[in-house]
Amino acid sequence: MKYFITSDIHSFYDELIFELNKKGYNKEDSNHILIVCGDIFDRGTKPLEVYNFLRNIPKERRILIKGNHEQLLKELVQRGYPANRDIHNRTYETLFYFCGFNPDIKDELLKDLYNNSKGTTEEIHQKYHDLSTKIDYELFHNDKLYEILEWLNSDEWINYYELDKYIFVHAFIPLFDGLDNRYNPNWRLSNDDEWYMASWGCPWKLYLEGNFEEEKNNGKILVCGHWHTSDFYNNLLYKDDYCKLSFTENPIFMHEDYNLIGLDACCAASKKLNVLVIEL
Repeated sequence: MKYFITSDIHSFYDELIFELNKKGYNKEDSNHILIVCGDIFDRGTKPLEVYNFLRNIPKERRILIKGNHEQLLKELVQRGYPANRDIHNRTYETLFYFCGFNPDIKDELLKDLYNNSKGTTEEIHQKYHDLSTKIDYELFHNDKLYEILEWLNSDEWINYYELDKYIFVHAFIPLFDGLDNRYNPNWRLSNDDEWYMASWGCPWKLYLEGNFEEEKNNGKILVCGHWHTSDFYNNLLYKDDYCKLSFTENPIFMHEDYNLIGLDACCAASKKLNVLVIEL
């Protein structure tokens, strides 16, 4: 079997396909399995293309690990309106693409309303509110969104995956609560909330603090995304030359001194994705 592992696709469909093709991935090959370590949506402009691509891979040959952005999308829809982090992370924009809209359409329509409406200020404000409400209703109540949410909530999405000596997660394994983030030897039994908290962690820092020593001593290797790999290199290898790699340089992090592999290429900045190939 040949495993192709990537992470943090973030709606960058073209970059995903380019890198998979470069590494020889063929979704029709029964020996090729794709592992995605979370965060398939937000930031890029082609979430529907990413969704359709993943759904067209036979279920038994795709392994999908939950990331923090999958949960952000669920929380946004449950809330029914965007919070600041939904704007910052561009989760709100993802809803527009699910509807087949350009995210700029809302600003354009509202600007046009202000520039061309006649009436009192209160009447214009009311029209603005009504139009904004109508757009948001369409965003939060469309069939494609519900289809995608049903998939994200299915048991196909898992918190971690183990393969031979590898442990695949989004960011890190769950730790005990507390200021010291103490190691939890029973992390495999953690619940979804604990895994969600772990999906926000800084992998290289938590690894450096010794929270993977037991697994390391057993020959395990942690494969993760979530955090751009230039930070792995700069903090773990180039300590005397910090920032040797820029934020736009994010090759796969692998080094013989560390049982840690980082995958997040920060595609929004680097314009590329990383794909790790493991053959067993």
